[in-house]
Amino acid sequence: MHPLETFDQWRRRWLGWLPVKKLWDRSAKDLAPETEDDWLLEPVNPKEASALFPHLSEDRAIVQYQKLRLQMREQSGRGF
Repeated sequence: MHPLETFDQWRRRWLGWLPVKKLWDRSAKDLAPETEDDWLLEPVNPKEASALFPHLSEDRAIVQYQKLRLQMREQSGRGF
């Protein structure tokens, strides 16, 4: 057993009774940035989309970029 695992078991056993909210147990909504700081809510930039997907036409690149952004929002639990 790794020493850090041993330490973690000891910490959970002896300090688990403390009423401390663990930072790693927060939900995605707690971690999401404020609406005005959320870059995923900004309008799609056609130049950015074309740079990310240079092999596609501009319209297809925008569609793919929007799909990517929506997928990122869904994975982070921020909704649409």
